[in-house]
Amino acid sequence: MLNLPRGHDWSSSSTPPPESQQLAPKMKVEIPSNGDNFPQKSRKRSYDKENSNGNMKCTKWSLGGDVGTNPPLLADMGLSLLQDEEGTGGPTPTPPTTEVNSDNPPPPPKVLQQINQNLIANGSFLPDESVNEEEFFVYKRRRLDAIAGDDKFNRMSDELILAVFRWLPKFMLARCAQACRRWKRLAFDETLWRRLDLGGKTLKPGVVGRVILRGCIILRLAKAEVGGPIFSPQLHYLPSIPPVRSKLQYLDLSMAAIEPQALEELLSVCFDLRKLSLEHCTLNQAICSHIANNLNLETLNLAMCYGLCHPYIVSILNHCKRLQSLNLAWTGLCAEDLRIICRRFPASLERLNLSGCRSTLSDTHVRLLAEQSSGLVELDVSDGTQLTASAVSTIISELRHIEYLAFSRCYTIEPDAYLELKSMPHLLYLDVYGILNESALNTLRQSLPHIQINKYLFSSVARPTVGIRRTSVWGLRVRD
Repeated sequence: MLNLPRGHDWSSSSTPPPESQQLAPKMKVEIPSNGDNFPQKSRKRSYDKENSNGNMKCTKWSLGGDVGTNPPLLADMGLSLLQDEEGTGGPTPTPPTTEVNSDNPPPPPKVLQQINQNLIANGSFLPDESVNEEEFFVYKRRRLDAIAGDDKFNRMSDELILAVFRWLPKFMLARCAQACRRWKRLAFDETLWRRLDLGGKTLKPGVVGRVILRGCIILRLAKAEVGGPIFSPQLHYLPSIPPVRSKLQYLDLSMAAIEPQALEELLSVCFDLRKLSLEHCTLNQAICSHIANNLNLETLNLAMCYGLCHPYIVSILNHCKRLQSLNLAWTGLCAEDLRIICRRFPASLERLNLSGCRSTLSDTHVRLLAEQSSGLVELDVSDGTQLTASAVSTIISELRHIEYLAFSRCYTIEPDAYLELKSMPHLLYLDVYGILNESALNTLRQSLPHIQINKYLFSSVARPTVGIRRTSVWGLRVRD
């Protein structure tokens, strides 16, 4: 047992301490019992105030082994030395008697290696079981969470969270789905995706397919650039996925840039469509066959479509017996196509647009469609340069329930023929743009006081949007 002289700091002295007085890797600390106010059983090792300066070195701590680390290095590691509580009131205790083993010199400092090994083994800075409880140990404080408090959303029911999500735009719902699994399930709920407006957007392949799988009912894709394929290519390699059957009922693809293959893939999963607009799209036989699978189809807009012929249209008319509005304007149908189609119009048809058939639509076609669909209330035969006053007489005698007529730019019809329309009690609107001058229009208005003349510049038959309204299709909102 060697008593170290008090107050002598060997670390600051130029002369090294004697070899017999150097500290061993293991040292035993004995607490003297002759101090009056010094506690015999203390859970912290006592240090003199004079030993708490920057030159003091820690010789024993909870991680085991002898270290020669000064407090600044411990401070960089987030550690510190425990000091005795002040205010004991007694004299400064004498330093403890230390037993030094001079056979084995102290090893080099391995603080970082010991910390890493302890972290890997235990996951914390907990001391070894061999350390006496009366000796102090160095530990790392547990880091608190950055966000304190209770998560209020966990206490809310799914119905309340859905009520909150209904006020968010669709792009924000997609971000909320990345928060957690519960939010993803709620953000993709069908009640939040029933109506969607993607008009004028550039959609990457697979985007429209994901929207359909979320249960969308009303979808607007007017003037959108739709990339194919519609469904993600990964879905074709999963045999567990059942055949897709969309819930779409209202689909607007007017003026959309979409390839026929992508359009065919989109319509192949639609069986419950009620209103469909494919204005200015390219069609083929497969696409028309998929359209015919929608037996509840009521409105169909095929204005300015390419690739149409009478076999394709006849297949649609034979299956869609509930069709009420049909737009075939500017489709380039020949006279034979019109003759076959006019004989196949369903009896439920109420609104028809055959404008743009400049040299093909004749009085015979008007007579055939009037006999086949006597319940028409709206008819547009504008730009029919082959029509005569006989067509007007046929409409007056056969279509007694007509409410809207359009003869714009029908130059071969004599102006006096329009005066016979006063015998039609249900007729409310008449469009004759490009035919009569201002004086003739005034005369016609005086002769037909119950009819509004030249009120609508464009036909609204089967069109999803009319005028400046861009947030609805067929009178249904597409934005929440």
